[in-house]
Amino acid sequence: ELYAIDEKYRDAVAHAIKLLLLDIEKSKWIKIGDNYIPAGTVKKDINKLNFLIVEHAVNKFKEASKAIEIRNPIAYLKVCIYNSINEMTVDIDSKLRYEGVID
Repeated sequence: ELYAIDEKYRDAVAHAIKLLLLDIEKSKWIKIGDNYIPAGTVKKDINKLNFLIVEHAVNKFKEASKAIEIRNPIAYLKVCIYNSINEMTVDIDSKLRYEGVID
C-alpha cells in the first residue's frame, strides 16, 4: 500500500518500517523516541499497521518539521509511525471535536 503514500516519503517510510521489523527481530526492548518498549508489544502493534496509519504518521512528520528541525528524519519517522498506530483514532476524534463536527 506504500504506492499511495506521498512519493517523496515512500522510500523513507519503507525504510523506517524495515528498521522497526529488524528491531523486533534482534532486540528484546525497542527504543521508540526516549522510551524502551518490549519487542512483543511492538510486534503486536506493528500487526495493526495499515495505509491510514502510515498516512497519519507522514502528516504528523510534516507538521512537526514545520515547527522543529528534525536531525534524524528516519528515526523520527519511525517514532511517528509507531506512535500513530495507537494515536490516530484519538487524534482524529480530538480534531473533530475541536472543529465541532462531533460532540
